[in-house]
Amino acid sequence: MSGCDLLLFGATRNTGLHIARLATKRGEKIAAMVRGGSDASALKKLDVKVLEGDAFEVDDCIQAIDQTCPRRVVSLMGGKNLEGRRVCGEGNINVIRALENSAPVERFVLVTSMGCGEQFAGLNENVKKFLGEALLAKTEAEDYLRLSGLSWTIVRPGGLNNEPATGAFCLLDAPDRNRQGYVSREDVAAAVLKILDDADYLYRATTVQCDLPIRESVDA
Repeated sequence: MSGCDLLLFGATRNTGLHIARLATKRGEKIAAMVRGGSDASALKKLDVKVLEGDAFEVDDCIQAIDQTCPRRVVSLMGGKNLEGRRVCGEGNINVIRALENSAPVERFVLVTSMGCGEQFAGLNENVKKFLGEALLAKTEAEDYLRLSGLSWTIVRPGGLNNEPATGAFCLLDAPDRNRQGYVSREDVAAAVLKILDDADYLYRATTVQCDLPIRESVDA
């Protein structure tokens, strides 16, 4: 496969799989690198080109990029392996390193979390206790990306749920505490595709939240 429209890292389920579904509906050619042994059946049903690789190995990331020649790349990887290595930090940095050593792409989007980067200091101590390790690993990847030569955007969703898409999402420079904290994964997928098509979001970290005020969500 050559010249795909979008290469995904972290797409076997959740938001990444929603991105694949929405993008294929638009007629785009999609590829995804997945970890060996992962269930990629949903991607294959969408005619996504699936390549096996380990994001902890930068050479695997380079190979996936070289084999697909993508116009755009999105990484949504998270979690850690049995050895405690966090793919949201080390793995995402390997994707960035691979892109720096491959043919230029139009856009790279890194999906992290609300609370990363400059937002971390404003979190309460309980959040830092339970989520701090993951948020700091994602921040490390964000910091590495900012220093790269890529055409990048960072996307920071709020809390995620599996509710159907509403289309009611907003893209903000900082979290809005007057809006719902949770947002549908399907809406985040739509937000990522919108950002990929809009140069106004280049070199920005964008928070994705549900575009409904807290009062309205409580009344519902």
